[in-house]
Order: sequence, then structure tokens, then C-alpha cells
Amino acid sequence: MTIDTKLEKEVVCFHCGLEVPSTTKWGINFDGQWRAMCCPGCEAVAQAIINNGLADYYQKRTAYAVSMDSLSEELEFNTAASLETDCSNEEVIKTSLIIEGITCSACIWLLERQVQKLRGVVSFKINYATRRGLLKTIGHEVNIADVLTAIRAIGYQAVTFDANKQFLNLQKERKDFLSRIGVAVFCGMQVMMITLGIYVADPSEIDPNMLQFLKWISALLTLPVLLFSAKPFLYAACRDIKNKMPGMDVPVALGISLGFFASLFNTYQGKGDTYYESVCMFVLFLMLARYVEFLTRWYAMSSSERITQAVPMMAKRIAENNVTHKVAANSLALGDYIQINPGEVVPADAVVVDGESQVDESILTGESEPIRKRLNDSVLGGSHNLDNTLIAKVSCVGKDSTLSTIARLIEQAHAQKPAWVETADRFASVFVLMVILVTLGSAIFGYWQGHVDWFSTALSVLVVTCPCALSLATPTAYTAAMSALFDHGIIITKGTALEKLASINRVVFDKTGTLTEGSMNVSDCTVFDGRDKQSIMDIAISLERFSDHPIARAFKHEKTVNPQPASAIEQTNGAGLKGSIEGKTYYIGSQQYIKQSSGLMFETHNSNVTQVYLADDVQCLAVFEIHDDIRQGASSAVNWLKSDGKKVSLLSGDKLSPVAWLAKKVAIEDFKSDATPSDKLKEIDRMQRGGEQVAMVGDGVNDAPILAKADVSISVSGASQLARASSDILLMNNDMQNLQHVFKLSKKTKAIIKQNMAWALVYNIGALPLAMAGHVEPWQAALGMSISSLVVVLNSFLLRFVLPAASKSKKISRLHVG
Repeated sequence: MTIDTKLEKEVVCFHCGLEVPSTTKWGINFDGQWRAMCCPGCEAVAQAIINNGLADYYQKRTAYAVSMDSLSEELEFNTAASLETDCSNEEVIKTSLIIEGITCSACIWLLERQVQKLRGVVSFKINYATRRGLLKTIGHEVNIADVLTAIRAIGYQAVTFDANKQFLNLQKERKDFLSRIGVAVFCGMQVMMITLGIYVADPSEIDPNMLQFLKWISALLTLPVLLFSAKPFLYAACRDIKNKMPGMDVPVALGISLGFFASLFNTYQGKGDTYYESVCMFVLFLMLARYVEFLTRWYAMSSSERITQAVPMMAKRIAENNVTHKVAANSLALGDYIQINPGEVVPADAVVVDGESQVDESILTGESEPIRKRLNDSVLGGSHNLDNTLIAKVSCVGKDSTLSTIARLIEQAHAQKPAWVETADRFASVFVLMVILVTLGSAIFGYWQGHVDWFSTALSVLVVTCPCALSLATPTAYTAAMSALFDHGIIITKGTALEKLASINRVVFDKTGTLTEGSMNVSDCTVFDGRDKQSIMDIAISLERFSDHPIARAFKHEKTVNPQPASAIEQTNGAGLKGSIEGKTYYIGSQQYIKQSSGLMFETHNSNVTQVYLADDVQCLAVFEIHDDIRQGASSAVNWLKSDGKKVSLLSGDKLSPVAWLAKKVAIEDFKSDATPSDKLKEIDRMQRGGEQVAMVGDGVNDAPILAKADVSISVSGASQLARASSDILLMNNDMQNLQHVFKLSKKTKAIIKQNMAWALVYNIGALPLAMAGHVEPWQAALGMSISSLVVVLNSFLLRFVLPAASKSKKISRLHVG
């Protein structure tokens, strides 16, 4: 967007977007107006940008730049790209790059190998669909400038990632495709008209001089196709040969060049065949196939990349005097109070402290209907407030926010490739060399046998065996599948998850917060020693405040009359905790935990709901009954898995009665109760040692080790941060029906990849003998090769339609239109 005088009216810094103090004296004159700054640092950097001839940065930017590191990158690389870092420790830095010039999977393998040679580079992975590279470096051992220089040295271009920059690059690439296709169509049609006239006319009816003139005209019309439309193929082939890593463009460039120069030579001699129409058709068809592949990439990428642009640039922060100020959204801090008006986007993860409204979280969860948000409910940054004004307290910012975590996990998934795909990329150059050798052998044999059309035959062999379809078979399928899942609120965090999921034969569920909603509430409280029920509740609330377990949420919703601070907290994952209140030790958790921790023996009560016990060192004080609804779609998902031939199990730390009741409700015959986290680990290990491929579905902190142990791990909505980090697949909305979608699409993706590979191999192997026998003309080979690539791309795109369309509410649609 263009930054205009509106910024002055909002009293925010022209450079970084932070609030400008009322007594400010800093600023610059820019574009005929005074631009206020919040500090001398912003003033100095803004002046430096303008002095270095980069003033158009302020007209084209879509977000404020508050990072001095990113500004130094702007000045050094003449781009407004920003550096994204995510330090899992103090040494490893992650940086996202946009790579330009990639034409096939061999390019990716070459780039990854070249960058990984640099000292200090931990890994470098490139996503074929988005052209984004994820670079991991150790501390400051390697400079980003060195990485960009290494990439440029082998003929590619790279800049630090910026969502707006990537969009502009896509627009530029689209226009470039259309202009090259336009030239190929215009010139190719003229050449075809001339060639058609020559073919249909009797040779004796055309004057030899006129025939020669028409051939020279054809050569002249073919020249723009060769020099402009085919330039990307020729450039990429030269680059690959220079790097001694021939890719898919080498046989393409050879076919185009040999066809044109042989035709030019024969035209000059005045005898022999010409292939101008074949050259034009080859370039046109191949450009059309690659343009469709580009549109498929763009469409698939737009659904996942839009998440990085979901958070608004500005936010309304409430000051101590209850005055609202507009500030940059990325300047919000933990504990800030923000105002979210109807129709606005939530600027950060927050907790509602006042108001009630419908919120659309579809961009994050795929939920088709708005969700009612009330007091103490969480709202996610990037979601839309629909009805009423909300006041919320910021609970998470920066790289730990839900939006940032999802974007990071998506990027991580796109960067990963199945092992056999990496092997195929590595041997792509060998395949290309084999194609060239077969072509050369065909040419030598035909010439030695004295065949008149030996060159035409060799040219057809070269074109027909070009393995373009083979290189597109897998990446296009994976990209389309992950995009379709994202539209339903399903996020693949590891690129190999879909491949593994297709071979899963057992699915293991956790109970609380997984097969149940996790929206707990205390339905009943039985006190044993005659004490006041409210005082018992106050103790339980004080203790459960320290727990992140889903059951603890039930107590957090209860009101406390006399809050008492707890100390000396000791937690046992998935079982309970103990703590001290006013010098007295209390225990709260499952029956088994209370008995083991306190040594008390007491009478228990059977119930179909979860029970939580409270005790001190002397006696059991109370039992709380926790109600939790069965998660939507749980029963149908289990039935579908069983009908698909998969074994289904339920592992829970809860008592036998509620576990048996839930298992019966959702039709799971194999279940285990009173299972500690270590028991669950042993059970998963037992299944795997029995030869089963296990998928684990869970949600909580105590599930993280089990999720990591499973062959494929799936976390449901509301999962803890640790569970998400341990998961291969995230189900972002509450409908368990999405589990069915994941398994269904993984199986279909595997089938589509097999179809693509089979088609590509059958075409190449089947067409080769026909071409070597002289039954395929060069123009027919060009058409067949292009159609082969197109079939693979469109077949992969069908994965977008395997799942039912993700519906949006009418209310949301009206909001977006308005």
C-alpha cells in the first residue's frame, strides 16, 4: 500500500509505526511533507534509506520495518525483504529465502548441495512449489551475503523472504509467461500457415525462389521464438552445463537449438527438410505446460502463504487512562490490553476480558461457522471479529503466537521431501545424460545406415524422451494435497507424514481432550469431612492454577471466594499434583495418584464421568465430577477407520468406568484405563514390535513423548504447544471428521503419485521405440511431451477436489465483500 498523510493523523512513526511522543522533534521531509519519527534511530535509518536511492521502499512497503537487521539487509541487497529468525537455541538461526530461476527438481538438488558446502550451514531445504528455501546456520559463522553470493554464482537469484516481495515475483513471473507464450503463439501461427501451404501444395506448383523465400520468412519468424520465448530453457541449460549438473532443460534446449540451426543450414543450402514449425510448436506447447504448472503452484501456494499476511499492520492498544491509541501490531507486548471492533482482524493471540462476539477463525482452523467468544475465552491473531466490540489481553506475541507457529510448521513441511524423491533428484542428471546418449546413438545409427531422415528421427527421440513429466510427478501431488488439507484446517508439519500415513494400520486415541471436547466443567462436588464446599473449591482452584492439563480448565472456570496462594508445587504428568497452602500439603488428581502419593486408603465411587480427588496428609477431602462432551465427529471417524481396515485403540489415564463408557459410545473395543504416560509408551512400543504401523492422536503435554514415539503423530485442536511441536499433523478445528479427511487424502495422494509415475514412464518408454523407428515427427514429439507434462499436473490438481469443499458462513462472505 502507499503510505500517505493518514499516518500523520494517526501520530505514528513514519518509519516503524510505533507511537510518536507528543513532544517529539525527530523527523524528515519526504515527498513534500514532514514525516514524524519516534526516535533519532528511526530518523537516521530513514534518512540513510533515502540517501541510498531506496526512497521507493516507503511507497511500496506493506508493513512497517522495526527490525534494524532487516533494514541493513534492505540497504545491502537493495530489497525490502526481511530476515526471519527462529532460534531454538542461541546458536541455530533459521532464515527464509525466495529463490528465482528454479525450473525442475534437479535445480533444487544442486542449490541445496551448493549451499550446504558453506561453513556454518546446518541445512538448506527448498520447497519446489513455493520456491522458498529454509536456511539453518550456526550462529554468525556464515553471513547471509555469502549464501546469496553462492546461489548467484551458479546462476540463480535469491533474496530474503518477504510476503509482498514473493507476491510481486509471482506477478512478474506470470506476466513473463504470458508475454513469451504470446510471442510463441503469434510467430508460431504464421510459421504454421506458411508450412501448411508448402505441405499441401504440389512442389511443381511453387516456384523454387518463392519456396526459398518462404523458408527464410519462416526462419525470421522463428527467431523471436528462439531468442525470447525459449530463452528460459536456453539459459537454464547453459547454467546446468556450466555447473556440470544437466537438468531437464538440457534436452529441451538441445532439441530447440538443433532443430533451428539444422533448418537454417538446410535453408542456406537450398535443400533438405526444415523444422521451423516443430521448433515453434515445441516451445509453445512446453511453455503452455509450464504455465499450467505455474498456475497450479500459485493456486496451491496462495492457500498456505495467505496465513503469513493474516495479521493486520495496526492495532488499537488501550493505555492506562483507558485512551485507545493506534500502534503497530508487531509492537504489542504480553499483558497489553487491545480493543477489537466489529469487522476488524485480531492483531495478536489474546484472552477476552470484556465483551461477547462471534469470531471467524476459518483462516486458521477451517471452521465453517463463526465461534462465540466470551469472558476468558482465547482469540487467535488473524481471526475476524464479526459482531461486537471485544476487549482482550494479549497472551502471546512474536514467534510463539499461533499464527507464527503454524506458518513455521508449514514452511518446515514444505521443505521436507520423501527419501526416494531426494534420490530421484540426485540421479536426474544421470537420466538426462542417458537421454542424450540414446539420441546420439540414434543419430549415428541412422546416418551410418544411410537413412535420409536420420536427423529428424534423432530430433524426435531427443524431444520425446525429455523427462519433464517424471520430474513433476511427485512435487505437484504433494503441493496440491497439502493445500487441500490446509483449506480444511489440517496442517502437515512434516513433509513425509502423508507418505507414512498411507501405510498406517493402527490408530491409537487419547481420551480427554481428544475424543472429548476438552471444554471441561465441574458438574458435581462431594465433600467427605463436612467442610464448606466453597472452601474446598478454593483449594482445588488454587492448586489447578499450576496445571495445563485439560481437566484443570474445569476449575479455572469456577469462581473463587477466598483465593489462597499455593506453593511448593510438584506435578506428575497426566496424574495430578501436590502443593502447600498455608503450610498444609494437599494432593489433587486421579484416585491412583492420590493413593500412591499420600498413602491414603479411601472408598471410591464408580462413575461414567471423570473424577478428580482432593486430599491432605490425613484424609480424602472431596471428589469432583468433571463433565466433558464427546468431540464432534469422533464416532463417525472411528467407524470410518474401522471400515477402512484399521485397528483402533483407546489409551487413557482415567478410571475404568468413564473409559469403558466412552469406548462404548464411539465403538472402540480395544481400550486401556489407568494408563500412565510410561504405560502408554510401552503399549505403543509393543504394537510397533508386533509389526504394526501406529498413528497416535492426542492433545496434551503428557502426550508429547507418546506422539514422538508413534510412526505418525496427530494432535487435535486445543493441543498444547509441546504436543504441536511433537506432531506430524495438526487438526486445527474441533470436528474429528477431519481425521477421516487426512487418511483419505493420504491414500489418494499415494495413488496419484503412482499414476503420475506410471504415466510418465509408460509415455517415455512407449514413445521411444516409435520415435527411433521414424514413426514420430518432431512436431508430434513436442506435442506428446507437452501433453504428458500437462496430464501429470492436472492429475495432481485433482487432489484439490477429493475432499468436500470447505464451506464458509454467509455472514463471513458478506463481511468480506463489504
